[in-house]
Amino acid sequence: MKKLTYLATLAGGLLLATSCVDLDQEPQSFITEEDYIANMDQSALESAVTALYRDLWGSNYGFNCRVQRIQVCADEIVHRAAKAGNELANYDRLSPSISANTADFDQSWAFFYTTIANANKLINNAKVPEGATAEETTKFNATLGEAYFLRGLCYFYLVRMYGDVPLVMSQDDAATNMPRISVQEIYDTAIVPSMTTAVELLPDEPRAGNSSTPTKWAAETCLADIYITMAGWPLNRGQEYYTLAANAAKDVLDNNHYHQLEDNYSDLWMESNKNSSEFMFCLHHSSSSNSMASNYGKSYYPADYDGQGSDTGWADYYARAEKFNEYPNDERKEWNFMTEWPSTSTNPAGQTIQWQDSPDGLPAISKYYNYDHGRPGQRAQADGVTSIYRLPDAMLLYAEASTRATGSVDNQALEAVQDIQRRAKYEGRGIALTTTTDPQAFLEAVSDERSYEFFAEMRRWFELVRTEQVSVKHSEYWSNSLFNANGHYYFPIPSQQILLTGWTNNAGY
Repeated sequence: MKKLTYLATLAGGLLLATSCVDLDQEPQSFITEEDYIANMDQSALESAVTALYRDLWGSNYGFNCRVQRIQVCADEIVHRAAKAGNELANYDRLSPSISANTADFDQSWAFFYTTIANANKLINNAKVPEGATAEETTKFNATLGEAYFLRGLCYFYLVRMYGDVPLVMSQDDAATNMPRISVQEIYDTAIVPSMTTAVELLPDEPRAGNSSTPTKWAAETCLADIYITMAGWPLNRGQEYYTLAANAAKDVLDNNHYHQLEDNYSDLWMESNKNSSEFMFCLHHSSSSNSMASNYGKSYYPADYDGQGSDTGWADYYARAEKFNEYPNDERKEWNFMTEWPSTSTNPAGQTIQWQDSPDGLPAISKYYNYDHGRPGQRAQADGVTSIYRLPDAMLLYAEASTRATGSVDNQALEAVQDIQRRAKYEGRGIALTTTTDPQAFLEAVSDERSYEFFAEMRRWFELVRTEQVSVKHSEYWSNSLFNANGHYYFPIPSQQILLTGWTNNAGY
């Protein structure tokens, strides 16, 4: 069978330069990829697994850019309306375009499935070296647990973004006549088993010594996120899965001894502190390499930012004014938003302007400025991390899931929210901690706190979808949106995949 092109590409150099084939052997032979993987030692396995993170990354402007762009569909960040032909406007109108926004879908689909394909090769072929000790066996399997983690994580993103997708658990599964498999089956066959195995295999502390590789606690936090999502839209499995989510998150909070909250929220976003143990799993970026850089440079600065010479911003993203105005006046707000800056629109140029008086009339997102050393015009690429999970995820997942599962607010849930608020210096700013034990009011407080804590961290859209709050939180365009008209929140399957397979695309595309 002809293999699909998105699975034929071996991205990230899976085997790197570690493959060693004796070309002078007699008689001459060729070691297959499967044979090589089956005979990997610990060092070779670590090299191969490390390459999977590059696959997920998708190179420059990969995951870090594409997943952020779709967050314009939510209620935290917004596009620049003054930019002619800005394709992000389609997300703001809740009506993605299969043509105008095609790069987002083409690239995200490719890097998720490339990661899955290469993870499958390791999962299906890697074997503990013969004669390995018990300690060596544990270490080998723990490294393999990273492949399970990444496979589960990629499928989790795929079903939330695209709905029914092809199920590929081995290279032999991929064919042009393969069907799209239901979201329910993807969860039951690929996502939950992969992440459950990752929890069993991964170590308590990261292999890399930092958040660039996941711990079992990162996997269990992801599992809690998976369960709470299964409890909501579109599967709506309800209370049983809220209980599963609460149990997973509680285990992290009760038994994790590695991941700890930073004393100061702002310290998380310092390039010098990117190895903070609060981060449970991140992609680590470096501006010194175009293939490893983040997009935290010009994209996050105002269009009228007056730097030195040609130093200006691209303003791909601003904060929504409504989000800024509702945000509590805590230490996070001071760090996350730029409210004044030297502007090219003033006379003379370079004078400070307030965000309300700027040409675009929106506050800028300053959360990641330290990663670009505060110099927007230097380059589009920057350093930093893309945070996928950190400890407050587990805290807020427990707070929400336990309340939804039991219909009551327990002390641990209340403390989890208050600990995050204390770190944000609520009490020192005269802001009241959350004390309500009314379940509905508490759940609203948890959702608000998640939005404040994870502002512009690429999580909000997925929460609004599973709780079916898009029509409430982004109401301006809802009634005339593609999502409303077609009864789903999915993005289009990339056109190339439709042409290759003959699938019917998601409704409305």
